[in-house]
Amino acid sequence: MYEYISSNRRKTIFIIIFFILFISLLGFAIGYYIDYRYGINGGFSVLLMIVALIFALITSFGSYYYSDKIVIAITNARPLTHEENPRIFYIVEGLSIAAGIPMPKVYVIDELGMNAFATGRNPKNSIIVLTKGLIQNLDDEELKGVIAHEISHIKNYDILLGTIIAILVGMVVILSNIIFRSFLFGGGRRSSNKNSGGGIFNIIFLLLGLFLIILSPIIAMIMRFAISRQREYLADSNGALITRYPAGLANALRKISAYSQVKTANNATEHMFIANPFGKGNKMAFSSLFNTHPPIEERIKRLEKMSLGIGVKSTEQIMQEINK
Repeated sequence: MYEYISSNRRKTIFIIIFFILFISLLGFAIGYYIDYRYGINGGFSVLLMIVALIFALITSFGSYYYSDKIVIAITNARPLTHEENPRIFYIVEGLSIAAGIPMPKVYVIDELGMNAFATGRNPKNSIIVLTKGLIQNLDDEELKGVIAHEISHIKNYDILLGTIIAILVGMVVILSNIIFRSFLFGGGRRSSNKNSGGGIFNIIFLLLGLFLIILSPIIAMIMRFAISRQREYLADSNGALITRYPAGLANALRKISAYSQVKTANNATEHMFIANPFGKGNKMAFSSLFNTHPPIEERIKRLEKMSLGIGVKSTEQIMQEINK
């Protein structure tokens, strides 16, 4: 367990360093394109690389300290008070004590889809977010399974890595989209100065720069896949150990798979949820190749094996409970 936590911390540092270098390289490519297109020869490539480096440093440190607040704002989550739902607070408090971590803050998303995620930079500054539909449709044992899963992410420092990736990926995707659109629809024309872009080397370097700019969203997606599917399997197993009742999470996942859609979720925050927040009806081509979550059927199968079949509900029972 401690080796896993140390590994997550190392990967967090690596991802931040990679992001800083990647943004700097992207800034250099943009500056080189401006030099070539407008024949300025004013060293924009170096200037924008420095600006991009400063931007990346500020964004990286900002994402470490404020990423949880940003994610909460993006998903329109609000604090859940003890008076509003003491049941949830008792469950979170009891499982936090069992896991040996401070009790996280509890937030709710007012949507009927069933989903959940955790965020924050460490166990002392952690938040568990549940949708209204999840609270309404899951019984106590199922809720314990989901909350224990999220507490496992908190204890293993998955939330730090996941939240930072959500912010950094979002920044890269937004930046690259703005730049790419400006290149497509910009009205400027390249200078006729032959010295501005002459030479096969300049042309090759320009093409490589454009290639980087166009592919930057895909590179950002690869960064997001640093959140391995194995993390979900491990959080499932650790959560089951906390509750001592694997069937609770297995039954919860069956219900969640029926309707997991969260309208405020986006591509940058997708991997943070316990299940795919886009739902079954929003699948793109080759989605299995780019899915941040392991197959939910496989997760259920593993949990059922842990429970030896005790307490596991059938699909028919689950659907009857949902349709009540």
